[in-house]
Amino acid sequence: MFRHCNNRKWFALIMDVPKNKLGLQGEEMLKVVDFKCDPILIGTLREEPGFFPAYHMSKDSWITVALDGSVSDDKTKMLLDMSYEATIPKTCKKRY
Repeated sequence: MFRHCNNRKWFALIMDVPKNKLGLQGEEMLKVVDFKCDPILIGTLREEPGFFPAYHMSKDSWITVALDGSVSDDKTKMLLDMSYEATIPKTCKKRY
């Protein structure tokens, strides 16, 4: 799992999941990663190969991505960056 060191919030979780738990055929294990993601983007991504409703996380704000080559490295890196930013600790708010 990947967490911010100062607030301990997760921004990515890599795990092996049985394919049938993701709605796929078979019981073989599939390496996946969960990312925190914008709910609007989740709907679009889930229509693409290699994307699944979040496994073991909130399906409203997380998405599961297969790490079997079906999703490009660039898209995976973009989602990692977005997840990191979405979970980064809030800084002190400006006072006016």
